Amino acid sequence: MIDYVRWKDVEDLCKSISAKWFMDHDPVNPPDHIIGLARGGLVPATIIAHQLGVRTIHSHGYHSYDDESTTRQDHGTMYQDCVEDLANVLEGPHVLIVDDLCDEGITMSGMVKRLIKRLDKHILVNTATLYCKEHSSYRPDYIGKMVGPSWLEFPWETPELSRASSAEMIQHA
Repeated sequence: MIDYVRWKDVEDLCKSISAKWFMDHDPVNPPDHIIGLARGGLVPATIIAHQLGVRTIHSHGYHSYDDESTTRQDHGTMYQDCVEDLANVLEGPHVLIVDDLCDEGITMSGMVKRLIKRLDKHILVNTATLYCKEHSSYRPDYIGKMVGPSWLEFPWETPELSRASSAEMIQHA
């Protein structure tokens, strides 16, 4: 079964996560860095960055699903690593990692471990996700909504936005 996430849901869950952040932290001290886990976490990371007043978003790319199916690979693939860049520009200790979904928890827990191991400084890592599956082995600090096992399709994953051929793009230009 597929559950379709609406833009309004995304906006509401981002507001909820930002409100929870402000309840836990001094509103004048937003996170020093936000990392959006590509691709799905970049949209909520951008929205949350605006809401928290953070200008810079780092992108980290890792995927455990391929683009052709909903079947998880045995192990994920990292294709864009922001940890080394972040190590060079770390201006403050507080990092917020944002993703759209915490399914099994492998991506989020791996990213937290990688940051702490590499940055080994006085780093404080928090995690946020729009949705977290009930079976996930990792629980982010900020969860928009807990969900069951259904596959979620986000508004940026709709067929009309995905993999349009060059010919289709030219026709619409």
